[in-house]
Amino acid sequence: MTGGVPLTGGGMAQALARGDGAGLLHHLLVDRAIKVALVLVALIVLGLGMALIWKKAGRGGPPRRDDG
Repeated sequence: MTGGVPLTGGGMAQALARGDGAGLLHHLLVDRAIKVALVLVALIVLGLGMALIWKKAGRGGPPRRDDG
């Protein structure tokens, strides 16, 4: 392997020691932001799906009386 960061356990520490920390930190922060956004979207979709199923199952709102 020529150049770049070696794929060893201390690769991240070596990159930070060489001064490549700004790019690495930016990459890690963007990666974390993308993952958080995906989880939030998934939770919103899950909540909407659960509310829709709850209403379709007839458990939404006050109980209805059939008068005939």
